[in-house]
Amino acid sequence: MARKAVYGRQLTVRAARAAGASWSQIGAAPGTGKQAAWEAHTRWIDGQAAAHGKPGRTGLDEADAAEARAVAGEPEDR
Repeated sequence: MARKAVYGRQLTVRAARAAGASWSQIGAAPGTGKQAAWEAHTRWIDGQAAAHGKPGRTGLDEADAAEARAVAGEPEDR
């Protein structure tokens, strides 16, 4: 359950970034800052990339991880 909740939150972050939301706006929603929100999201991307291909794990393949990083950008973007 916890893994699904985190995955859903990260999909929401990706959708917000794709729609033009800033990291300040994303960080403000849970009451954190832009840097903390960006770091949590990029850690999640890294974890998903590391999980790819492992038994019982889906993860993000190289192309999907690269796309997720591009959408994430840097904390000062937008």
